[in-house]
Amino acid sequence: MLKQMLDNDPETLKKLHFSQNLALIGYFSLFIILMINIVWLIPSRHFPTALVLIVIAGPLFFPMRGLLNNNTYTYQWASFLSLAYVAHGISEVSAYPDIWHAGIFETLAAMLMYLGCVMYARIFKKELKKKIKLEAEQTAESEKK
Repeated sequence: MLKQMLDNDPETLKKLHFSQNLALIGYFSLFIILMINIVWLIPSRHFPTALVLIVIAGPLFFPMRGLLNNNTYTYQWASFLSLAYVAHGISEVSAYPDIWHAGIFETLAAMLMYLGCVMYARIFKKELKKKIKLEAEQTAESEKK
């Protein structure tokens, strides 16, 4: 549906691919940064590492399929999910001042994911509105004839 909708507008298709790549780079970067932080830089002293990985990095598995398959609805709610990781990254900066860079990288990756997801959803929504408006105009013209 997306390809058919944007065949006439390569510029919008470029913007859509850019935002998708931005979101995916942020998503996978966030995943890798969380793994490094939890396993190597900031291991938990109170809980097993596997449990911490499941609780903190586990929610990132839910949007993976939709992000890879260009599901607009997934991009919309994944942007909200990334905000939790922004907050987590900021809390890591204040909780571990000697390795503050780990929290900064997590925050930046989550913000990159958020930006890409929001851009993707916004561009898609705008193009969908254009398509609906064009179809309504064509229907109104055909009814006049």
